[in-house]
This record gives sequence, structure tokens and C-alpha cells, in this order.
Amino acid sequence: MSIEYMNALKFQLSHGLDFEKKYINLTMNKMFKVELDMVRLEIRQIESYLAELEKHHNMSSDIFYDKFNAGELGDTSNYIKWYAYKDTHNKLLERVKEIENIINA
Repeated sequence: MSIEYMNALKFQLSHGLDFEKKYINLTMNKMFKVELDMVRLEIRQIESYLAELEKHHNMSSDIFYDKFNAGELGDTSNYIKWYAYKDTHNKLLERVKEIENIINA
């Protein structure tokens, strides 16, 4: 979202009529719910891939992530890919928390 757009929204929310503020809030809430659904879908897809890796390596992704960060594992392309998926998974979980806080505020 551009800075100009954000500034226009801020202005409208601080100076607009009550029905405009309500409409903007409802619209933004719907947008965040759509984003939340999309992030949750992506999490499920990544979790499916993580489960395959965990089964193949007989290790949880959390343990792998800690060991990889500690330098206890090699840097094969498979490990790097696993690390990238786990790191993305962690970031998406944080984004879910952020969006839920916005929606529930």
C-alpha cells in the first residue's frame, strides 16, 4: 500500500463522517480477514512439505531449525530448502498473530 494511500485513509478516518469511518473500518476488517485466510492456506501448504521432510529425516522441523542455526548440520540444498520453508512458516505464524490482533482490536 502506498504512503499516499495510507495518508488518505488516515485523513479520512480522522476527519470523515461517522458512516464513512464505519464503512472504511468494515472494509479494512474484511481485507484483513481475506489476508488471514490466504496466510493460513499458505501455512497449511508449507506444513505439508515440512511433514514430508520431517518423515524423511526422522526429525521435527523445530529441532532441525535449532540444529541448523547452531551449525550442527551441513549445508546441503535439501537442508537449505528445509530451513527456508521452516523460516517462512515461522514468519507466517507471526503474521497470523499480527492480523488477529488487528481484527480483534
